[in-house]
Amino acid sequence: MTDPDRESPPWAPVLRKLTRTSGHELRNALNALVVNLEVVRSRSGEAGPAVQPFIAQAVEQSEESVRLAEATIALLNLIVGAVGTDGRVDCELLSPRSVRIRATGGEAERAGRFMRAVAARTGIAAEPADSAVILTIPDTNR
Repeated sequence: MTDPDRESPPWAPVLRKLTRTSGHELRNALNALVVNLEVVRSRSGEAGPAVQPFIAQAVEQSEESVRLAEATIALLNLIVGAVGTDGRVDCELLSPRSVRIRATGGEAERAGRFMRAVAARTGIAAEPADSAVILTIPDTNR
């Protein structure tokens, strides 16, 4: 691991801008979906009871999609933030299923918080540790 305050390559701000812009647009689309589904749910009384479970499930899945998108955006920002002047991601293999990625304190906390949605579905862990995040893939052979 190297110093988290080191310089970034000149192209890193372009990657950061791309990830921010892409994340913003993804959030906008998902938020519009959630809002529209809430409108459908509020007006679904006329649709009959047979449709209600499907509408409720669509709303629930849209909200889960928002959480998973936030996790993916946080992971992408974490990786882009760990790119050094040499163009490499500042990371270290800790075990065959675990890697530590350099991050600022705020980015480490953010990645850990948002990755909980992915962890709940897959078992992947993202734990902030000092100036890094430790990502661990579960052993699925057990």
